[in-house]
Amino acid sequence: MSETILIVEDDHTIRVTVGNFLSRQGFDVELAENGEQALALLKKRGFSLVLLDLRLPDMNGLDALAKLRESDDPPLVVIMTAFPEVRTAVAALKAGAYDYINKPFDLEDLLELIGRAQETQRLRREIAWLRAQSANCVIEGLIGSSSTFKNMLETTARIASAGKVPVLIRGESGTGKEGVAQAIHQRSARAGGPWVTLNCSALPEGLLESEMFGHERGAFTDARQMKRGLLELADGGTLFLDEIGDLALALQPKLLRVLETQTFRRLGGQKEISVDVRFVSATHRDLPNMVQAGQFREDLYYRLNVGAIDIPPLRERQEDIMALAQHFLEKTAPVIGINSHGIDVAIEPLLKTYRWPGNVRELRNVIERAAILSMGQTISVQHLPKEMIGHGSQQLVENGESDTGIRPLAEFEVNYISHVLSLCHGNKTQAAELLGITRLTLRNKLREHGETPDT
Repeated sequence: MSETILIVEDDHTIRVTVGNFLSRQGFDVELAENGEQALALLKKRGFSLVLLDLRLPDMNGLDALAKLRESDDPPLVVIMTAFPEVRTAVAALKAGAYDYINKPFDLEDLLELIGRAQETQRLRREIAWLRAQSANCVIEGLIGSSSTFKNMLETTARIASAGKVPVLIRGESGTGKEGVAQAIHQRSARAGGPWVTLNCSALPEGLLESEMFGHERGAFTDARQMKRGLLELADGGTLFLDEIGDLALALQPKLLRVLETQTFRRLGGQKEISVDVRFVSATHRDLPNMVQAGQFREDLYYRLNVGAIDIPPLRERQEDIMALAQHFLEKTAPVIGINSHGIDVAIEPLLKTYRWPGNVRELRNVIERAAILSMGQTISVQHLPKEMIGHGSQQLVENGESDTGIRPLAEFEVNYISHVLSLCHGNKTQAAELLGITRLTLRNKLREHGETPDT
C-alpha cells in the first residue's frame, strides 16, 4: 500500500507541482488550499504525512498544526516555509512538527526528507507494536515447583530489578532462555519500554551489523535510505541477544564499546548516537571454553556476565514435567478445537524418566502432537512418539519392574499403528508418512502383528 500524503498550500503552482511530482514517485497524494479543507480531508481518511504551509489564508499554520495533531492517529507534519519565517518553523518543531523545509526547495531534497519521515513513522509503529507485545507476552515454560527451578526464578527476580545491569542466561537448547529474558524485561522498570530481539546466529556478519547498528544512506551498495538499527529501536527498553556465542569476532569489540559507553555509530556514519538499553544475552555454548580457545573475547564475556542465570535442563526438574505437560495441553486444546480429557497418570513415569534432550521445547512438541492424535481423548502411551515408548520399556527392564500394569511394547505398537491408520481412513501411504516410516515397513509391521495388509 502506498504512503498517503496531504499537501496544504495556498499557492496553486507549488501545490500542483509538488503533488504531481510525488504522485509520479508512487505516493497517494491529496491537495488542500487552506486549513479547513485539510481538516475536512483528515476526517475522511488517514494520512501518514502532511506537508503544511505556515501561511494559510484562513488560519495560522501553528493553529492548523495543533488541530492536525488532535486526530487519533496523527500524521507526521513537515512545515514548508520561506526563509524569513525560520523562527516560526522552529516554534512549529517545538509544537510537534517532524521537520521543516525552506521554500523554494529542490524536489529531490523534499523526497529525501519524506524518506526520513517514513522511516520515523515506521519505527514509531514498530515500537508501539513491540510495547503491546511486551505487555501481552505469555512467558512460555516458566512453570515449576522444583527447588532448582525455584532458585533460578528467585535469581531472575533479583536481577530483573538491578537497573540495566547486563545479564547472561546460560542453558541447553530448548530450556526456555528467551522466556527468562522476557521475564527479566517484564519485571524490571523497563517493562513499559520496547522489547527487541536479535538472533546472532540467524544472519551473516554484514547483515547482522547493519541490523544491530543501522546504516546511513550510501553506506554500501544497497543502502538507498538511512536505516535505524535495533539498538535505536530498543532505546529505553531491553535488547535480547540470542545465541551470543555465535557473534562474529569482528563484531565483538563493537558490541563491547556499546555496552561500556551506550553510544555507537551507524554504518557509514560519523555521528555518535546515545541510547539507554539493557542488554540481556543467552547462549547454549560454553563461553569460558570459547574464551580459552580464542573464539570469544574475554573482556566481552565478563561484561555480559555481570548478572548470570543458569537454567536447569528438564531432566533435572522431574517434579515439574507433569505441570508443564498439563500447561501445554491446556494451551493446545482450544487451538486445535478439542476438549481435552487430560493426561493418563500411567504415562507419568515414562515422561519423568525420559531424558528430554530437547528440554521444554521437546515436551511442548510431544504434548501438542499427542493432543492431535488423541482427538480429544485422554492422552495415553499410544499417543507418544515411538522412541519414547521404547525408552520407557527399556527403563522398566533395567529397573526390574514387571507388575506395573504396563502392557508389552508390541501391544502398544500395534494399537498405535491401528490408531494412526484409523485417523488416515486406512490410507497406508499417509499413515506411513505420519509414523515416519516407509509404506513397506508399515506392511511388514502389520504382518509381524498377525494382520494381513492390503496391497
